[in-house]
Amino acid sequence: MKVAEYLGNLVLSQLEGKKPLDLPDGISMAELIDISGRNHMDYIVLGGLLKVDNITEADKQGLRAKVMGSVMCTMVQVTELKELERRFEAGQIKNQPMKGARMKFLYPSPEIREMSDIDVLVDNACMGDAANVLVDMGYKLQHSIKHHDIYVKPPYMVVEVHRALYDKTVDGGQYRYFTNFSKTFLREGYTCTYDFSTEDFYIYMLAHMAKHFYARGCGIRNLVDIYIYRQKFDSCMDRSYLKKELNECGILEFAEHMEKLADIWLNGGKSSCFYEDLFQYMQDSGIYGKDENGIWNKFAEKKMKNKEATVTRLKMWYYFPPVSYMSEYYTWLEDYPFCLPVAWAIRFFGGVFQKKGVHKREMLHEIDHDQISTYQSIYQKMGLHFKG
Repeated sequence: MKVAEYLGNLVLSQLEGKKPLDLPDGISMAELIDISGRNHMDYIVLGGLLKVDNITEADKQGLRAKVMGSVMCTMVQVTELKELERRFEAGQIKNQPMKGARMKFLYPSPEIREMSDIDVLVDNACMGDAANVLVDMGYKLQHSIKHHDIYVKPPYMVVEVHRALYDKTVDGGQYRYFTNFSKTFLREGYTCTYDFSTEDFYIYMLAHMAKHFYARGCGIRNLVDIYIYRQKFDSCMDRSYLKKELNECGILEFAEHMEKLADIWLNGGKSSCFYEDLFQYMQDSGIYGKDENGIWNKFAEKKMKNKEATVTRLKMWYYFPPVSYMSEYYTWLEDYPFCLPVAWAIRFFGGVFQKKGVHKREMLHEIDHDQISTYQSIYQKMGLHFKG
């Protein structure tokens, strides 16, 4: 039995309340622990593994510790989320809980779906009031970056307060699509807390997934979200509306591939080499992706179409990328494109000591021709062409 197949069995056992198959020969518990940890799936994977008969009690003790840690985190997060929503309502702070803060409650029980932080969109006019609420709850501002502020409270609470649902530096079209609470409605019984419609939540879920996939890769927990959402709402969602809006956002091909992959993994759909490669890539990426993965989207889209994929071409592209790529990070190149060599030099010397630069150089050293072709094929078939 392949690792992906057994992972699917463990996931379904937790979602359906069934006993999973015993741990097969050739699949180690250490491998499953590593995959579950990187993909933030300890409860759903290791909780299922606790139910099998052919692992030792000593091994189960270690699994129980990880699962109980996940449960405790969920309990605190759910309590904090409810209190945050209560205080935002009391203070008339216009807000919209995002991503896992809504998806968590669509699973059979909230602890099955882990989340690393609470994400909430807050109207720009209310950001100061929201900050006061969080400080009063014991949070401290850790970072203010791009389109959100990150607040932390020990031992493991993190709240991200977003000024926008989407990062305009990734794709201007999607930024405009999701801006200003334009796709939301007031939650029943509330005065300033908003939610998406069933269809628009699904569109945003896929858009957020596509953004991460494009930038750094994304993990297989996203496939479980797709499976759960479709199990619950597929019969009542307006598919013509979904197709139209996903196409407008430029992620229709991506969505179709991810729906197909979720179906293959958890419904026993017919697979192919492409989908096996895609699953492996996502499994290895983990929930946050990898910095070194950020090379594939632009490499496939801008440079390598209709050309043979070689290690030499990959290295040349990485060290001397085109101005269209560099201007995303050095915006002054838009006005001074002739200064591209200067930007290359800044990027090179800055990356020498940065961890993500080290990882990318290691990848360039270790990768082979077949891997390049595989990753190039994955990104080209996704059809992601984000733009300003």
